[in-house]
Amino acid sequence: MSEPTQPNDQSGNNPGPWNSGQPGQPGPGQQPGSGQQGPYQGGQAYPGAQGNYNYPAPGDSSAQNGYAYPGSPYGQMTPAEDPPRPKQVNQAFWLLIASAVVGLISLPFSISYMNSPEYLEYMETITRDLGLEVDSQSLSDAVATNTISSVVGGILGAAVSVGLALLVRAGFNWARILLTIFAVLSLVGLLGLFVTGPVVGVLTLVSLVATIAAVVLLFMKPSSEYFTRKKAYRQAKKFGGYQA
Repeated sequence: MSEPTQPNDQSGNNPGPWNSGQPGQPGPGQQPGSGQQGPYQGGQAYPGAQGNYNYPAPGDSSAQNGYAYPGSPYGQMTPAEDPPRPKQVNQAFWLLIASAVVGLISLPFSISYMNSPEYLEYMETITRDLGLEVDSQSLSDAVATNTISSVVGGILGAAVSVGLALLVRAGFNWARILLTIFAVLSLVGLLGLFVTGPVVGVLTLVSLVATIAAVVLLFMKPSSEYFTRKKAYRQAKKFGGYQA
């Protein structure tokens, strides 16, 4: 007797444990359609995942263009850019430099006036009004002290003006606030504007006007936006140089 043979399917597929028994149906590890092997190929959705989260295939360079992740509330991270400086900030910078230069120019005139007979007479009048005894040595000492104070104050004032000018130009908001405080305090000096002579009084007034004009420019809308963006830029640089 001959051994029984297995019936052959007319379609040419031999049904067995490794086939589904139905022609055209994919087996385990295959996706419908030709050329796809398994459910985890690049660009395919992960089985059971919610939403269309497509995972890039290995070597896909498009996944390296930023730091965007599915469902991330921060969106795509872009390199932080240094904001351009508006013309108002540049103008305020040069006004502050001019104020410092004018202050230094006034120093020789101040020293010359303090060593003049007019200033010595002024000091004698002040001494008598205070009910003090007028003494030549005391007057000389007072003149010397006032001269040194004027020179030191002028140099320090110019240094502070230049320093604040550089800081506000770099976009530091606290320097803008500090400059405003100094400008308000300098208004008190208007009471004794011409004490050290008419030339020094005029130069001091010019320096003060330049400082106040710089403060006004620094609080205009383009300047305020620049300080805000500059702060955000510095913070982004601390965290890798990227911002949302």
